[in-house]
Parts: sequence; C-alpha cells; structure tokens
Amino acid sequence: MASPTVSSSGLLTLAQLKNLDSHHYSCAGRSLAEWPLQMLWNWLVQFVPRWVAPNTLTVIGLLLNSLSTVILFVYSPHAIEEAPSWVYLNCAVSFFIYQVLDAIDGEHARRTDSSNPLGELFDHGCDAVSLAFVGLAVPCSMQMGKYPHYLFFYYIGVLVVFYCAHWRTYISGKLEFGILDVTEAQLGMMAVHSFSGLFGPQLWDAMIFDLLDVRTILLIISMIIVSVSVMQSVHIVLQGGQGKNGSTVADTSVLSPAFPVLILVFFSHYIYGSSPARIMQTSPIVSGLLLGLVCAKLTINLVVAHMSKSGMVLLDSILLAPFALFVNIYIGAPLPELYSTLAATVYASFNVFTTSVFICQQICDHMNIYCFSLMKRDKKTS
Repeated sequence: MASPTVSSSGLLTLAQLKNLDSHHYSCAGRSLAEWPLQMLWNWLVQFVPRWVAPNTLTVIGLLLNSLSTVILFVYSPHAIEEAPSWVYLNCAVSFFIYQVLDAIDGEHARRTDSSNPLGELFDHGCDAVSLAFVGLAVPCSMQMGKYPHYLFFYYIGVLVVFYCAHWRTYISGKLEFGILDVTEAQLGMMAVHSFSGLFGPQLWDAMIFDLLDVRTILLIISMIIVSVSVMQSVHIVLQGGQGKNGSTVADTSVLSPAFPVLILVFFSHYIYGSSPARIMQTSPIVSGLLLGLVCAKLTINLVVAHMSKSGMVLLDSILLAPFALFVNIYIGAPLPELYSTLAATVYASFNVFTTSVFICQQICDHMNIYCFSLMKRDKKTS
C-alpha cells in the first residue's frame, strides 16, 4: 500500500523524496491559443538573465497577480462596488505578466539546465494559490456580488475544475491539455478585467434581446464548460489509471482524491445555505479566499502525491478551517461568523504557507539545490 503523501508533521517521507528523484514531467496536447502565444514566450525568455532562477520568475508572477487582486478587493470588498478603471486594467496587465512568467519559467529552466521536480511542484503550487485570488477577481470585475448564487457556483466550479485537472494527472501520469484549456480561460479573465476597465462594470448589466444580461450569459457558458470538463475528468477516472489493475500512478484507488474535495464542497454548500449571517453572501471575498486556499492545499497534496508516486492524505489539517465554521453554524453560531471566518482564513493561509515552505526546504536539502538561486550548494551543508 502506498505511503501517505504528507506525514502528520506536514513533511515528506524519505521514500517520497527518493521517488521524486525519478520523476519526469510529462504533458500532452496543446490548446488553440497556446501555439501563437508560444512564439511570444520563446522570444521573451531570451531576455531573462541566465543567473535568474526559474522559481524566482514563478513567485514574481504570483506576487504581482495576487497584489493586483488584493487592490481590487480593497475597492470592491463585497464584489458589488465599482472600482476605478485603473484597478481593473491593472488586474488585466498583472494577469498577463503572470501568464508570461508562468509560461517561460519552464523554458528558462531548460535553457539553464536547472529543471528539477521542485520547479514543477513550485509552479503548480503557485498556480493553485493564484487561482484562489484570480478566481474571485473576475466576479468582482463583473459585480457578481449582486447575485450571490452566481458568484458561489462560478467560484466553486473554477476550483473543482482545476483540482480535477491534477486528479486526472494522478491517474494517467501526465498533464493533458484540451483544445480549450487554461490558457483560453486566462485570456477570458484578462478580457473581463479589460472590458470592465475600459467600459465600466455596468457593461455586464446590458441586456441581450431583452432576455438575459451579459453577465448571466457568460456565467451559463462558463458553467457549461465547467460541467463538460468535470464529466471528462470523471470519464477518465472511471477508465482506470496507469497503475496496477487500473489504479493511480501510486497504485492507489482512482477514486481516493474525490474524498477531500467532496468534503470541501459539502462544507461550502452547508455554510452557504445555512449561515444565519449569510456569511458567504455578505462577505464573499473573505469566505471565498478561505475556500480557495483550502482547495489550493488539497491540490498541492495531489501534485505531491503524483510526483512522489504516493497515496494522498484524505483528511488534511487545512480542512479544520471550513469544519470549524460548519460546527459553529450547526450549533447556532455562538461565535460571530465574520470573525470566525477571518480567523479560519488566517489559519488556512498559515497552513498553506508553512507546509509549502517546509516541503520546498525538504526537497532542496534532499536534492542539494537552492529554491531561488542557481548556485551550487556545498554538499557538506545539505
């Protein structure tokens, strides 16, 4: 039986670290927008100094993207308020820079002969954390807080689709891209921010043939895409994986990764529908960030499980955050819901950050490398 992905201390086991040594990145397919953009990325990567570590590019993109989104949250804390035009345009530009840096970090690693499993894990981990922020930024730009149901189902759908993409990788052993995939989704998000900045968020209230507003039409299209993607993932899972008897790459059940994300979805729906203070409707940013960070941690666990060919933790400590809110609401909300949600979000942030730092440091020590430098480490200090 495969060992758990992360031990109770939040660290990798020696067996997992050794499995990382033999891991090789594998992907298949290319989306429609990736081909023309690839030419831009290949041109831009030439200007990156060879002494810059690939992970530095990744974290710069994450910080820029997150900072621009936080600025939007400040101006639109309930996803209803209209922010200045420059805030929306800043999100679009920052997202584009993030996409470029996220795309060229791998190529830069190859040109500097510094490709390693840490880079892949760091890249996917930053993507997971970034999604917690940018997934909420789009509803803010579209003032989706006017329709809490829209915001909730859109955001949960985005998180689940991203998780399912890595679930499929855990099953098949390679990351597969469709004709319409993450690159197109990112371009769509940039377009939303750009239109809100140029024409104002009132644009999304415009009626089409006096039937539906633009916001509703785009949400319907998004939900159709989400549904198709999830169904494709379920189909791939039910077909079986690359392990023994159709199991995962770690020879574990192909259904095991469903457990933690279903727990998160259950807690989310309960809190949304049962909160006396309607916390997710009245404080969508704080509660949304909580769910996004929890899903980011679960996704990171899944990536580690795939790369280290190990089983996945089914009850991660970060699930204590939504569980605490669930219990508080179930017993009648004796604790103020806003403060308890803030506390849970802080806990989730701390959990993601500390675990990520510990695991990165473990891998650096094991592989005798630095995370943000291409300098060679002295083996005596590893």
